[in-house]
Amino acid sequence: MLIAFEGLPGAGKTTQARRLAAHLARQGNAVTYLPDNLTRAADPLGKALLALFDSGDPFARHGDVITDTFLAAAIRANTVPAHIIPALDARATVIEDRGLHTMYSYSLATILQKHHSPPGPAIAWLKAVGALAGRAADRSLWLRLPADQAIARAERRQAHPYTSEQRAFLRHVHDAYAALAATDPSLRVIDVTGLDTDQAHHAVLTALTGPPGAASSQLTAA
Repeated sequence: MLIAFEGLPGAGKTTQARRLAAHLARQGNAVTYLPDNLTRAADPLGKALLALFDSGDPFARHGDVITDTFLAAAIRANTVPAHIIPALDARATVIEDRGLHTMYSYSLATILQKHHSPPGPAIAWLKAVGALAGRAADRSLWLRLPADQAIARAERRQAHPYTSEQRAFLRHVHDAYAALAATDPSLRVIDVTGLDTDQAHHAVLTALTGPPGAASSQLTAA
């Protein structure tokens, strides 16, 4: 099984991905954890693609949604055969820190912010590009936290603030995730607002074992 954690910086993706990997390993499962592209060991092609993708600003990138989307898709198309398929073939559960929905949300955020286009046609185009980028996750988990809370967490973690432009863009990323979740039942929403690490971990397990929306409904009612 391929599981992807999605969400804004500061939402807890890395913490929860590692918690889930440890939980599955304790149960005797083979697990492969893939950190995000910025910290993942890459082969020469992967390194070249990441170098092209990196423009200095982790959010603005090249400022062109077509360029950024196709570069992100190329990175994903390299990651799938280099890291994901070999682990799945070895019967490991693969846990990604960011998956295809990251590409969708960041590109859609640019479209929402710069082009003011309705999300429907943009999402259809992004899904078509994503189909070229390789296998999607069997479970995609969006750790939903209010944008300003996630931004504040990320700023504390990295010990320096984002610019006002970066904060504005991340709010659009949050809106993009919401638009994706409204149209894509494969993106399971886990509302982690007000949850500590253990509570969020429990919500992740509920989302993985229950029907779509189980964790979100449970937390909303709590």
